[in-house]
Amino acid sequence: MTSPAVDERPVLVLDFDGTVCVGDAPVWAYAEAALDVADARDDVRDAVRAGLGAYLNGAPESPVYADGYAAVAKLMGGIATTAQLGTAFHASRRALADGEVPVATPPGLEGFLRDLDGTARRVLVTNAPAEGVHETLERLGIADVVDLVITEAGKPAGWATILPDLLAGRDPARLLSVGDIWRNDLEAPLAAGCGAALIDRFGQQSGAAHLTAPLFEDLYDDLAAWAGDPEGFLAAHPAGSPASPSRTISPSSMHRTGTT
Repeated sequence: MTSPAVDERPVLVLDFDGTVCVGDAPVWAYAEAALDVADARDDVRDAVRAGLGAYLNGAPESPVYADGYAAVAKLMGGIATTAQLGTAFHASRRALADGEVPVATPPGLEGFLRDLDGTARRVLVTNAPAEGVHETLERLGIADVVDLVITEAGKPAGWATILPDLLAGRDPARLLSVGDIWRNDLEAPLAAGCGAALIDRFGQQSGAAHLTAPLFEDLYDDLAAWAGDPEGFLAAHPAGSPASPSRTISPSSMHRTGTT
């Protein structure tokens, strides 16, 4: 009997919200659902909307949040209970699944991931529930360029089981995680010796990474280089300190490929 072939491809791990699925509409849908569930007064609605808009627009005076969802939860503090926020979140994900919430992929993502076919294993790991994720991947035209989808991952704690499963005996350098929340998406992979690429939309420099850029599409060329020689690439681009990552890519170096 012939033994099954061992998959030696490096593993490129992608987050969902804020990484392969972009646009602020899902966050606004969550905020509006939370305001409705809490039956908030008009002045409260105006204040929450103003605070969320300031954050999403990168206003200097806005507090720093992990992401838009965290901003909504913080802005709704004392207005909505934890249970109400949970109800609102699931309502917003149902709307996403039904196609009622407009979203997009980063420019060129489908082409970038398709070019990695056979070179790297493309894995989506998200804390989001399955509802909304699979439907959105199909709608955005990238379901067939993702090899595995892991939902309700429970990051960051969930990495304790997810990382060993994905590495499957590989050198840790042969896994690289891309995401927009450093603690959830990158901290555990970095600690395990894996690669890390941070999408730092607002320049918060929340943690060390091998690659940092404001937009996912700014990272394509370097991620393709990593996939071709993971160990060599990470050796040449060690993760820097939070204030000084090894390779920070500015929008001026943006390279877009393929179709959206």
